[in-house]
Amino acid sequence: MGERFGTRTDIAGAFFNSFGASAVKTLPEQLAEKLVEQIIRGDFAPGQRLHEMRLAEQFQVSRGPVREALRLLEREGLVVMLSHRGASVARLTEKRLKDIFSVRSALMAICAEELAELRSKTVQATLDDGTAKLFAASDRGDVGEYIVIVYQLSMYLAEASENDIARTILFSLGRQTLSLTRRVFEVKKHRQNWSNNWSSIVEGIRAGDAAVAGQAAHDLLSGIKAAALAALADFDREERQTASPAGGAERHRVSERKGIR
Repeated sequence: MGERFGTRTDIAGAFFNSFGASAVKTLPEQLAEKLVEQIIRGDFAPGQRLHEMRLAEQFQVSRGPVREALRLLEREGLVVMLSHRGASVARLTEKRLKDIFSVRSALMAICAEELAELRSKTVQATLDDGTAKLFAASDRGDVGEYIVIVYQLSMYLAEASENDIARTILFSLGRQTLSLTRRVFEVKKHRQNWSNNWSSIVEGIRAGDAAVAGQAAHDLLSGIKAAALAALADFDREERQTASPAGGAERHRVSERKGIR
């Protein structure tokens, strides 16, 4: 139980549960996992090109496995591949972000309700452990650890409910928003609110109250969605400013003041 949550014990599998059903992953699956981690960290920005040759050089492999890895990520909605233009990191639109969170909210509520009806002591102990680690990461200001545990808790909720359809969809949709929601998890107030939401989910499950557990799941996803939409608007505004001549001139002046050439 103690090894289920956190990057320190599960960094390799933190975000990649749906790649490869077997314990031994293919080379393209391994490359896909590495690329997902880089996208989530922000190493590749939304809309940025993913050059097969450069990636092949980075990972010291041929272009074939890289191409297959990109196709895996295309199926996951993390990468877009266009004819004559190659691959690029998928960009989230406001509508897609809303759609993703609507589906996630519904599915997580279903899973929470099912667990409340199940009332398993083993599941409860695991959720208690994950929630305690979530609060600890938030209090330390460890954003990287916090975001991993949030994701792992969400996935465990689906796993423990044994709802395979919800589990598969949540694995995929959860990753698609992580590069954006990482921004909002940096805000201490948000972390505190969402940790409390998780506590409410877990307490609803403990009490066997499906309505309370399901509503707490809705509240959690509603809060994250609102913050993510605001972050997306900020990102789009920053991008427009960067692309404008005035934005370029301002960056040049700031660079000069800092002694950067």
